[in-house]
Amino acid sequence: MLSTTGSYKYVIMKTKLWKAIVKHWLLLSVVIIFAFVLPRYSLTGKWSILNPDGTPSGEYINFKKDNTYSVALPGGQIGENGYYLLKKGVFYIKNMKDVCGRGYWGKYNLTFYGSDSVHFGLVEDSCSARRMDIVGMNPGIRRYQVK
Repeated sequence: MLSTTGSYKYVIMKTKLWKAIVKHWLLLSVVIIFAFVLPRYSLTGKWSILNPDGTPSGEYINFKKDNTYSVALPGGQIGENGYYLLKKGVFYIKNMKDVCGRGYWGKYNLTFYGSDSVHFGLVEDSCSARRMDIVGMNPGIRRYQVK
């Protein structure tokens, strides 16, 4: 006569092994998926505008949560202000002053280097004054660090 208890133990062990394999495979899959998800950084806050050599220029730009911005000059006075949008890595900017024509938005690629540095790349902006401010001599911006 054949013993059925041995075959039941084999089936139970096989089932537990498969459950463990599937569980570990799913866990590994989730880890791999999230390993390649890019972190989301925020543009909101105070940023130092950099000189061509990468040192702070003394000018700052403050991006606010309401999608407005202001540029503070070294003396503290406001040099410029306006509106911005950030959609899928593309940065849109519009001045409040009629520097570039009313209602015209400039368009730039925005690349974060960690959470504290940003570089802009021109997509399209026919406003030469704004274009020079953003990508002309400017290597980027760095999050303002309180000393």
